[in-house]
Amino acid sequence: IPIYNPLMRTWRLFLTITMKRYYDDVANPIFPLTIVCLCLIVSGLVFVAPVQGVEPPEWLFDEPDAAEKIKNWNTNALLPLEIEEVIDQDSVERMALVTRSTGADPIIYLGGAADQVDYEPFSGEEYHILYLGIRVNTPNRWEIYFVSEEDPDWSEKQKVIFDVNAENKFEDLEIELKVPDALKDILGDWQSRTILRFRIDPGTKKDIKAEIDYISFKGKPAPEAVNPYATLVTTWARIRR
Repeated sequence: IPIYNPLMRTWRLFLTITMKRYYDDVANPIFPLTIVCLCLIVSGLVFVAPVQGVEPPEWLFDEPDAAEKIKNWNTNALLPLEIEEVIDQDSVERMALVTRSTGADPIIYLGGAADQVDYEPFSGEEYHILYLGIRVNTPNRWEIYFVSEEDPDWSEKQKVIFDVNAENKFEDLEIELKVPDALKDILGDWQSRTILRFRIDPGTKKDIKAEIDYISFKGKPAPEAVNPYATLVTTWARIRR
């Protein structure tokens, strides 16, 4: 729960008291009226601005502490999450999050758990495309569930369904997080909400293996610069072996 929710309740109480003073002191309305205006301005800055400009989470899985961070991620129907070095179809090494489902309802709570994560609430309107670099052993339907300020409960009302067909080769997917216009009155629309937490359900059956290179809302990550000297040394060492 974002910290500014309880602050908002306190602020509303203060605003109510100030308004009452304004009506009780109609003989000298200038001071209380000024306070009311200031309250309204600060309310906009404190309780609307925090989400605007807040960057969404991003996971590239190549940081030195990546393996340690994912230990705090809760899961369901999955083998323990691991960070592994894998080789893609172009013989390029990648660091990837590797998952394998053990049942029909696998779940990854990205960044933490169902009730707590390590990132701040962010705008679903501003960040509504999910970028995934991924390879799977079999195509399947995946799902994204989310909770928002507007509806803080996990349910079927706040989810997006998409297909992952990147069988045996890495693909860069761009998933637009939206619901059909005809269902917007029934389902929660990511693009009109402030996202508190979200999870990925990687498939709908047992033994689906996925290798996830990155998860981002900011576009496909740029490839790291290659050090030619380091590459030459590595290649020479392999030839010598």
